[in-house]
Amino acid sequence: METTTFLYSKRNSIVTIIVMLVLGVLFTSNINKAYSNNDKPDLIVFAGLLVLLAFVLVIVVAKRLLPALRREVILEFNETVLIDYLRNITVNWGDIESIGFRRTRSSSMMILNLKWESDYGKYITVSLRWVEGKDNDIYSTALTYFNRYSDPAIL
Repeated sequence: METTTFLYSKRNSIVTIIVMLVLGVLFTSNINKAYSNNDKPDLIVFAGLLVLLAFVLVIVVAKRLLPALRREVILEFNETVLIDYLRNITVNWGDIESIGFRRTRSSSMMILNLKWESDYGKYITVSLRWVEGKDNDIYSTALTYFNRYSDPAIL
């Protein structure tokens, strides 16, 4: 079986940025209203929130959108390991006891149940929020690799 790679999701990056820009417009509107009403506490609060939002927006663009536009790999499966480039974690298939799947309100995640305690704990979660593709397909692919390569005697 060849190496399977998954790219950063452009769609999720763009949607996140749009939501943040809408929030920024709302903060700016509140800043203008506070300024016209000479409401100094509100002006300070919303200006601070706008600065914080701008900081987070820069991080999202740098860490999520630019890698998506460059078509960088975020998740990789090969014959020996699963590599999560987002969190910089590499796990050997033979070290995994089972792989679970959990849907949350905003995204899905794979839960790697390890055979022993690692530096990351016994359970490692791999968020699929920033991964391009259907969550169920990614999970099915992970299970295929796990079932094929988890037994060290096969290698």
